[in-house]
Amino acid sequence: MPVLVFRIALKSNYHLGAGYGKGFGIDSALFREDDGRPVIRGTTLCGLLRDGARRLLQLPAMEKYRGREEEILARLFGGPAEIKPWRIGSAYPVENQGRESQVVRRVRIDPVIRRAEEQKLFSQEEGLAGEVFVFRVECPENTAARLDEAAFLVAAARNVRRLGRSRHRGLGECVIHLAEFEGIDATQKPQDEEWETWFLRRFQENWLEGTPAPPAAARPATPEVIAPTTATWAPVHILVVARLDEPVLVAGQSPAGNQYETRQFIPGTTLLGALAAMAVKRGRLEDVEGYRDFVSLFRREAVIFPTLYPARYFQDHLYPAVPAPRALLTCSIKPFRGAQKEGHGFYPAFGLEEETQKSCRKCGGKMEPIGGFLVLYRDMRIYKPPRRMEMHIRIDEQNGRAKKGVLFGYTLLAAGQYFLGEMICTHKEAWEKLKALCGLEEGKPVPLFLGKGRQRGYGRATLLFIPYEGPPPWIQKPLAERVPDKPEVVSLTLLTDTIIADSWGRQATGFDPEWLEKELGLGPVEILAAYAQAGTVDGFNTTLGLPRWRELALAAGSVVWLRFKDFPKDGQERMRELEIKGIGLRRNEGFGRIAFNHPLYKGWQELMDSAVWLPEEMRRSERTTMNDEDDLWQEKLDGVFIPDFKLDERFLPLARWLYLNSALTPEELAERLQSFGSPDEGLKNFVGGEEEFGARDKESFFKKGEEKERVKKIIGLLEVLQKNFPPDYHQTAIRLLAERIGGAIVREKGGMTGV
Repeated sequence: MPVLVFRIALKSNYHLGAGYGKGFGIDSALFREDDGRPVIRGTTLCGLLRDGARRLLQLPAMEKYRGREEEILARLFGGPAEIKPWRIGSAYPVENQGRESQVVRRVRIDPVIRRAEEQKLFSQEEGLAGEVFVFRVECPENTAARLDEAAFLVAAARNVRRLGRSRHRGLGECVIHLAEFEGIDATQKPQDEEWETWFLRRFQENWLEGTPAPPAAARPATPEVIAPTTATWAPVHILVVARLDEPVLVAGQSPAGNQYETRQFIPGTTLLGALAAMAVKRGRLEDVEGYRDFVSLFRREAVIFPTLYPARYFQDHLYPAVPAPRALLTCSIKPFRGAQKEGHGFYPAFGLEEETQKSCRKCGGKMEPIGGFLVLYRDMRIYKPPRRMEMHIRIDEQNGRAKKGVLFGYTLLAAGQYFLGEMICTHKEAWEKLKALCGLEEGKPVPLFLGKGRQRGYGRATLLFIPYEGPPPWIQKPLAERVPDKPEVVSLTLLTDTIIADSWGRQATGFDPEWLEKELGLGPVEILAAYAQAGTVDGFNTTLGLPRWRELALAAGSVVWLRFKDFPKDGQERMRELEIKGIGLRRNEGFGRIAFNHPLYKGWQELMDSAVWLPEEMRRSERTTMNDEDDLWQEKLDGVFIPDFKLDERFLPLARWLYLNSALTPEELAERLQSFGSPDEGLKNFVGGEEEFGARDKESFFKKGEEKERVKKIIGLLEVLQKNFPPDYHQTAIRLLAERIGGAIVREKGGMTGV
């Protein structure tokens, strides 16, 4: 697979806007990833290379291509009728660069009076000259035609001289060089020749003086569909771990206006499509056997692809999260939104008395489902996958400016987070065929591209496939420990969205004995309690360019309690099979996964052994906002700022002082806090000592009673921070501490305040 590695050297300051400001001091912030690194997204680089290629085609030396410019640009960068062959990744600074920036302020000058116009002062954050970015351009095919295209891309990159905003006014001056190349044997070029020189020489010989190799013809017709071979049902369980290396956009529905909203998980349909695309690119579908294997794995349910739910990363382990069951209720006035001690907690709905089921035990407020994901980590808590928003514009090729009215945004799953799921192969032969078809290896990470915009800086993920035995981490207990031989009441929880259709094609929007008896095959059932929600499932057929048929599905987290009137003798075995195969339609795409008597409802405290150990190659290489330090520090803060920890409003200056001085070391801040609220000794000596300054007849507010003890707790937190946390995290931690202090302050007339 040809891989071009480019280096962008900035010769002047640059500005790539994020589309929003930053506090009160910056009107236009620099575009950054969640870990603070500046980034040049692949979609921007694609536009730069396309512009460089377009300007090359206008040179006199390219006269023979006059009138074919759009054809050549479509060959390199794709078009409405042609898939983009080259994937252009995002550019990141090389090590130890990209953290520094400066704020520049500008005014607009009135052209008539040559004075600054009123209300026209603005500021922007600029990256500094001298920074170096690196990005990759890759293609799955290694042919002469693709190498000629690579030569054109190298020439186009050398033709780029500026990037970002105000590039015609001195900003963004840059030089792009090919740093490395992978994909062909280095013996094809002279030993003392650089790859960039070799590609530029190929561009001259094949594009300027000769004729480039034509692109590959359309893929030959596939063989007729052959019925897949049948094999004994002997399921193989594969744990799938996904790490997002770039932001991912998996749109759940048609865009609202110009805004694309991502789902909070990765559907099995997306994983199925990504692996199927990988199999197609590896090119084994022309022969009958390869095509039969493809149809068997991806269209005949030989493999059940999982829905990947978010997982919490902590100290090189992953803790899985499950959709919160709708039968877990919380108070609508003070809801449970984080750790267990927040709000008024949550309660299982079934089994409570009628009046307490509808009202909160503590305040009598209305009850509602907690929603979101529950992560199985130490104590039960809600987990929200970190997301980010990015704005995009379209540049007019003629004048190099943004087109009027063309503005759209992506709401994305942030890079750096993890997702977990369980893939099930019907037998070992299916697993071996999937590995051969897609080039997978057990326990070896493999790159995969998911969702929208995956050819221009989005969607890159690293996946790990680990065979394992036993119950999945989000259930942990085997079925025999959850369901007795002759159960009286059994809960059925939908772990993923479930599509149930009757013989007329009507799709269920709630639990009903008729379809439950048919799908479960466990005899007549009686519904004792049900908590369900229905929603729509949209999709998109990339091949046809059209939306898929809209489905109605029962949402993940829906739950029903059943009483079996005539439980069969092999009922436990049938339940075990149902938990593996699922129920309803499109089960191979991750729909219809269920669990009987999930431990969440009883003894959820035991679900703390769910940690999945990550090998070193799957761990994060860069610090992000989702890291161990955040988790540990938040726990330290939780231990001090318990719900009844309230502070007098006179602590507000202390919180602001901490926030403004967060750049100081925790040790220095702790030392200064010892005398906080007392006259400064240096000031007293400057004016003539105690005699001239005057003695205070009133003890400092921060040195008496409960306030003194609370200041000691804050000092203790700073000492813990100094000893147990890395220096590059201190400033963030001090600001979090200041925000916690501000949140605990109560004004005399009631109500809370902040920093």
